[in-house]
Amino acid sequence: MARKAVFGLVAAALFFGLVELSLLLVGVEPIRYADDPYVGFSSRLPLFVEQAGADGRPWMTTAQNKQSLFNRQRFPRRKDAGTYRIFCLGGSTAFGHPYDDPTSFCGWLRELLPAADPSRAWEAINAGGISYASYREALLMEELVGYEPDLFVVLTGHNEFLERRTYAGLLRSPRWVRELDLGLSRTRSYSLIRRALRGSSPGPAPRRDLLPAEVDALLDHAIGPDDYRRDDELHEKVIAHYRFNLSRMVGIARSVGAQVLFVAPASNLADCSPFKSEHAAGPGSPERLRHEQRKAAADVAVATQRPAEALALVDEALALDARCAAAQFLRGRALRALGRNREAGEAFRRARDEDVCPLRATTSMCAIVRETAAQRDAPWVDFEALVARRAASGVPGRESFLDHVHPTIEVNRLLALAILERLAADGVVRPSAGWGEEAVRRVTLEVEGRIDRFAHAIALRNLANVLTWAGKVGEAERLAREAAELAPDDPTTHNQLGVTLVDSGDVDGAERQFRRALALDPTFALAHNNLGVILEGRGELEAAAEHYRSAVAHRPDYVEAYNNLGLVSIRLRRQDEAQRALESALDLNPDHVRARGNMATLLVARGDLEGAVAHLERALRIDPGSLEAHNNLGIVLYDLGRNAAARAHFEQAIRLEPDDPEAYNNLGATFEREGDVARALVEYRRAVAADPAHAAARANLARLQGAPGGGAER
Repeated sequence: MARKAVFGLVAAALFFGLVELSLLLVGVEPIRYADDPYVGFSSRLPLFVEQAGADGRPWMTTAQNKQSLFNRQRFPRRKDAGTYRIFCLGGSTAFGHPYDDPTSFCGWLRELLPAADPSRAWEAINAGGISYASYREALLMEELVGYEPDLFVVLTGHNEFLERRTYAGLLRSPRWVRELDLGLSRTRSYSLIRRALRGSSPGPAPRRDLLPAEVDALLDHAIGPDDYRRDDELHEKVIAHYRFNLSRMVGIARSVGAQVLFVAPASNLADCSPFKSEHAAGPGSPERLRHEQRKAAADVAVATQRPAEALALVDEALALDARCAAAQFLRGRALRALGRNREAGEAFRRARDEDVCPLRATTSMCAIVRETAAQRDAPWVDFEALVARRAASGVPGRESFLDHVHPTIEVNRLLALAILERLAADGVVRPSAGWGEEAVRRVTLEVEGRIDRFAHAIALRNLANVLTWAGKVGEAERLAREAAELAPDDPTTHNQLGVTLVDSGDVDGAERQFRRALALDPTFALAHNNLGVILEGRGELEAAAEHYRSAVAHRPDYVEAYNNLGLVSIRLRRQDEAQRALESALDLNPDHVRARGNMATLLVARGDLEGAVAHLERALRIDPGSLEAHNNLGIVLYDLGRNAAARAHFEQAIRLEPDDPEAYNNLGATFEREGDVARALVEYRRAVAADPAHAAARANLARLQGAPGGGAER
């Protein structure tokens, strides 16, 4: 019986082999690698375009329309005999952000490989794209396999959640089915059958998310990470897509005889707090209130070097909400301060994994890199382990990273050396007798000697600006200070440092930086405006107005400065100047919500309540989620006697911010006007509970509880 089975298998194998040979003879090509069942693209824009070189040969150059996302690279279309061509793929880490190619790990490889092994010619081409995720990198590989690659070095994983995807209509085939399809796609017979079935299919192709030809990051449409919400189902689909893409990359590379070397993504765990936490309990719930109280107390305890107390408090907070990323991060800080480094690392990783705005590759994604490398017999480099060894606590932080994921120049160099060592272990690189620490030192000095200090200052300044936007105050301040040290005579850098100091609460330090910027460039409108904001906050209204006027004089299209000038002019009771400034702001940007609100304030002061209503209604059409506009419109409607309409806006303000005492107090006033004292008392009590120091709410509550009479205070 067993003999018959063996004969049957042999006969089937021979038959299959004959079919494959016949199809080869008639020119049937295998598909070679699987299509992406998760997403499609509206069109494809090539990264490289062909140009004639001075030597008469065709050369490939980075397309002009791609140079905002990719480094400019150039290489011959046909490589010279004996050349080993490497493409480095990934997101901004592979790009070399915040710097560029020369100090990226790819740039270091380009310098180190000839020094290590001069027996062959080496090409290292940087194809890392800003904000590129694995599915876009796999698509890019389909182009790059046409340029005679020998190796793809792939570091990917940090950008998987950047673009909005729903996976609507995702094929719900099991993982083993997709992997079987990946394997069979290399055969001619399966490829012929699949092409025939596609050609005869009467229905439309399975639906996939259709993405634009170039990156459209969700964060580009948001003011920080607020647009992100916890979605575990979507998260699982993104992770499954990532796993598929890594395996697909191996198939694409091997379709032309090239190999893939994976780099497990690493990130800043110890010195980068989560971008966004989301609470399990709803706003205003007792559980959430207790959680926030304990977390806030733990934060103070960590800051004042009381780690044992902080750990006890944060553990109480996590007992109420274990998925709070910010609390997990606090726990890591407390544990690290106590010297419990292994547990600290676990807490920091949990904080990263629970981040609702996941801009760092998660633990499961790092594991997928290792698993894919093992399953597809592909080499890999453990970048996580490399940066962990550099940290005193074993938990990587600012000693290796400039921000959440982008390595320092030194760490990019160490990563390139680790890749080189792996290539040497695999026999790709054959180190010469002269290769060693001294050769590495010579290459390092040569590369570092070419670094442009001012260009690097600008890169750090820009990174600080992004971190300020993302709410990373401490990290932004550190980088802005480094930038100011590198470029002490650059006014823009001093202005950026001032902005970060405002966010960190050092207003005096910020003022010094803005004044330094203006000493370097008296026409610098941004610094005039920012200094005006500080002076206005101190009550120096005349000085603030003068700086706002200077800002718009030097930059006539500066909407924010016109708006600020309008507001300070209202406070100075210069209504004509306020109107001119606000009209200028709205002429430049009719959808400027704050300028609409300030114009409404001016019209109220002039007695034009209906005009104020029109501006506030316009503001809410522009931004229905504006808490301030809802409250202010409610107040104006209340003053016009439109009680029901006013109440609707106060209630909406409470839905937007359940802890806003102003809205509760105003809502109470509408009930009191109608004689509903019991409901008015409820709302006044809520206002006082939200802010015990709210004077109007306390006065209203005391009056109603004591001797009713008089009017409600707003």
